[in-house]
Amino acid sequence: MVLTTEAIESRFRGVQDRICNFLREASGQDYHEDRWEYGRGTGGGITRVWESAFDTVPVSCVGGGETDLLQSAAVLEKGGVNFSAIHGDSLAPAAATKFSIPEGTPFVATGVSIVIHPQNPNAPTIHMNIRYFEAGEKWWFGGGIDLTPNYPCEAFCAHFHRVLKRVCEEYGEDFATHKATCDDYFTINHRNEMRGVGGVFVDHLCTNKERNFEFIAALGDAFCEAYEPALCRGAVIPFTLSQREFQLWRRSRYVEFNLVYDRGTKFGLQSGGRIESIMMSMPREAMWLYDYAPPAGSVEHSFMQTFLQPRDWAGAPVDASAPVYGEDTAVEQKASPCCGRCPCPHMKTAGTHALAALVGATIAWILVRRNA
Repeated sequence: MVLTTEAIESRFRGVQDRICNFLREASGQDYHEDRWEYGRGTGGGITRVWESAFDTVPVSCVGGGETDLLQSAAVLEKGGVNFSAIHGDSLAPAAATKFSIPEGTPFVATGVSIVIHPQNPNAPTIHMNIRYFEAGEKWWFGGGIDLTPNYPCEAFCAHFHRVLKRVCEEYGEDFATHKATCDDYFTINHRNEMRGVGGVFVDHLCTNKERNFEFIAALGDAFCEAYEPALCRGAVIPFTLSQREFQLWRRSRYVEFNLVYDRGTKFGLQSGGRIESIMMSMPREAMWLYDYAPPAGSVEHSFMQTFLQPRDWAGAPVDASAPVYGEDTAVEQKASPCCGRCPCPHMKTAGTHALAALVGATIAWILVRRNA
């Protein structure tokens, strides 16, 4: 049977639906949906976005009373899952860096793109993109998925990479090559640091259409399994205001990469895509501090030195169920105060509604684990 563009689009729509259902169940939050049409050709897309203002509830210390530890009032602060299927008259240069596609060549492009920014600094940000292009007689698949934590979380990173390694092996793909490509691609060159802990990245995949399609679709299907521990466990770890500030500073790096280097962002802008869908990857809040670096000896400094460089996470001697930083001792520790370098205007305590949201998110995590 010949693999049609319509079949690819339908499978990608299914990936979007499954991921959205997972995020809705895991967070207890619903999304806003926009259906849009492509202005420079035909087709369009479906954009689903989660957005909530940062809010917290205090955490009780062991034995009663309150500490300076907080819990986020919602799991997802900003996130989006976008599906698009467009037909245009001229392919944008950012789409095909390997092929020489003449200007004015009609094209078809379809894919799913995802970025999730949790509220809790201990829950990593995640990005995923799977895509298919046709331009003239050329066709190719591409995609990638990468994790961007803010605090030490070896177990999350090991699990994430092991899932991706298994998918690559199931489809005869070289995990080591795709991981190295990912580490290289998601490097912020002007900062000389990786954006996160990487994952896998592949582009211009055009060896066997059916096989390439199944592999890329399988990457999309693996999103929920790969991300579930990082999101659901990370979202309930208590944190401090200073950790929130570090998260906001780390997000500034994310923004810099997306606006300067990301090919998906460039393609969207060059092809006249829907701007709100393109920019859904931006966090709701981020912070730039002049000439800032985490103090030597701090957890943050150690994280920057040891996590943001290529590592064999899949082969790391780490149990995926092992506790991560703050998970087993945070409530008993006295955390550092706010660093004082920003006014922290959003740090306020929430009431019963926020606590109910936290309880709901915890119950949702239990249900996800039970149904896995």
